[in-house]
Parts: sequence; C-alpha cells; structure tokens
Amino acid sequence: MSQFPPPPAPPYAPGPYPPGQPQGSNGLAITSLIMGILSCIPGVGLLAILFGALGLGKAKDPRYGGKGLAIVGMVLGLLSIVVYAGIGYSVYWGFGKFKAMAEPGAQFFKAVDEGDFAKAKQYTTGNIADADLTKAREVMKSMGKYKDMKVTKADWKNDVLDCSGTVIFEKGTKSFEFRMIKSGAAYKVDKFTLE
Repeated sequence: MSQFPPPPAPPYAPGPYPPGQPQGSNGLAITSLIMGILSCIPGVGLLAILFGALGLGKAKDPRYGGKGLAIVGMVLGLLSIVVYAGIGYSVYWGFGKFKAMAEPGAQFFKAVDEGDFAKAKQYTTGNIADADLTKAREVMKSMGKYKDMKVTKADWKNDVLDCSGTVIFEKGTKSFEFRMIKSGAAYKVDKFTLE
C-alpha cells in the first residue's frame, strides 16, 4: 500500500472561458435605456430603438449582458413614437376641424369680394347689415382679387366659434375676426371685422 495521497482533481473543467468571469457591460443597451428615458424629447425615441436593436445584437454574445436594458429602451422609444403620433394626429384633426368650421367664412368673403351680397348672406345668421357688406366690399376693392383666408386663432365653445386670421388678396393681406354660430349642420357668420 502506498503512503502517498491521490493527485488532486482539477479545480474546473476546461472550457472556452474561465468560470466566474463577469459579463462585460453593453454600452449600446445602456444608451438605449437612457434614450428611452429621454424619449419625451421628440425624435429621441427613434434613437432608443436603434441603440436597442444594436444592443440586443451585442447581447447575443455570452460575454456581454444588457438584453433587458435594450428591450426596455426599445419599448420606451416605441411608446414615445406612438404618443407623438397620437398628438400629431390630434393637432392635424383639430386644425382640419376648425378649417371646416371656418369654411363658410371663406365663402362669405369670396361672395362679398364678387359683390354678390345675396350669396354672402347665405353664409350669415342674418345679423349682418347691407352697410357692413358694402363697407367690406370697398376695403376689398382696394386690395385686388380675393385669394384665400388663413385662420390663425380659434376659440370654440358651445356651438360658437370665434376665430381670427388674415385674408389674402392680390395686393396684400387684411386681418379679420369672425364670430360664427352653429346653424343646423354648418357654422354661419354672426359678426365680422375686416381691417
């Protein structure tokens, strides 16, 4: 019998990486998370998605972590894009709605410019006097032919639309203000000024 102890077992099985080695940091995933948090700034959400996709690709390498950070950054980026798209659509819809509501005002100005007061009165509630139409027609004559109307401010409450903006003529612009009241399905001019 031998008096020597058996040789010790190797401390670990051989492999490509030593055991207990910590994973390296994934800067792309961290950047994605930061961009996702900052995605309240318009456009940054796209960066969060881009860096998140790159970070996920890097996280496939077992030496690097950050998969969860990349996913959270991408989700925050996508949420910001959805929110900004919703806000953009709402603003677009709102301006379109106000434009449609103010369209009888544009038709009113066009009829006054043409001197067709009977047609102009179709776009009113009946509270506009002929003297006011004649005065507006005289102002318009000096400006050339009517081209367009741009609403720059609108306030809508209880079927009353107060709006202001500019009327565009061949020789320049004039400021206008309207008070329009809902009559049936359309809004009609109740009061106006053209300066």
